[in-house]
Amino acid sequence: MPTCTHFAQNNAGGRATTRSRISNRSRMLPGVDGRSSTARRFRDEFGGNISELERDLIHQAAGLTLRAEQLQGAIVRGEPISNDELVRISSTAKRLLETIRAKADKRKPAGPTLQEYLAQRAQKAADTSESEAG
Repeated sequence: MPTCTHFAQNNAGGRATTRSRISNRSRMLPGVDGRSSTARRFRDEFGGNISELERDLIHQAAGLTLRAEQLQGAIVRGEPISNDELVRISSTAKRLLETIRAKADKRKPAGPTLQEYLAQRAQKAADTSESEAG
């Protein structure tokens, strides 16, 4: 009988529950070894405190970006590729990334960033030094 490898049994506290390793983020995709360089590249696209919808959008964009990079590598190696596939993948990835960017921009706090704040303080300190010296 085949076994499903992307589910783990959790018997903590005497309760039997089934929890997906994918939704638990201990495995990216069924049947994918997360230790490969391609899997690490895919995983590097994730990060931050984001909603499940945003995580799914990033997941899709990461997969498309990875595929586009593979096709571009094939071009460099002189292998034949489908130009149409590369264009469609790149366009879709671009649209997804624009959506993700728009959602991230909405979450940005109003006011200066830390870098802007520090630059303002440095400028004020320099102005104060100049007025005291002169």
